[in-house]
Amino acid sequence: MGAERKKGFFKKGQDKISQVGETEDGRSLLRKAKNLMSNEKLAEAIADAVVKNRGELGYVLKVLKERPRTFTPYLLKGMAVYKKPKALDKKTAELVAISAAASLHCEHCLEAHMMQAIAEGATLDEIMDTLLVAGMIAESSLYSVAFRKYKQLEGKLLKPHCL
Repeated sequence: MGAERKKGFFKKGQDKISQVGETEDGRSLLRKAKNLMSNEKLAEAIADAVVKNRGELGYVLKVLKERPRTFTPYLLKGMAVYKKPKALDKKTAELVAISAAASLHCEHCLEAHMMQAIAEGATLDEIMDTLLVAGMIAESSLYSVAFRKYKQLEGKLLKPHCL
């Protein structure tokens, strides 16, 4: 290829996203996407879909909804992750969410994802097992950090002092 650049190859210092916008069709598509992100009617439609599905718009979503440009991509990404996971079924994705929510001590997330897991067919026993596994990981993590600090302290206190 040498010093010449073939059409369609990325220019030095540019990433793939900026390259997409270099054609008129690409620039037009990017403009449309940016305009949709800020579109209040789209944000309302997404919020309505969430309320219809969950019964309410939780606190975080209510606050984010005040900024459609942030709310819309956040919700669309969440829908992609939870509603159409590539390799997990929806119930398993919700059980994973429960485990993460438990580990992060997010009460509201726990409530929302437990209810959604039930809606996806999870049983109370499956939710309990998920919580127990999350708890074991959290406990191991606590011990891992705490014991390392303990051993460091022990080493400092028991180290023979140089005279």
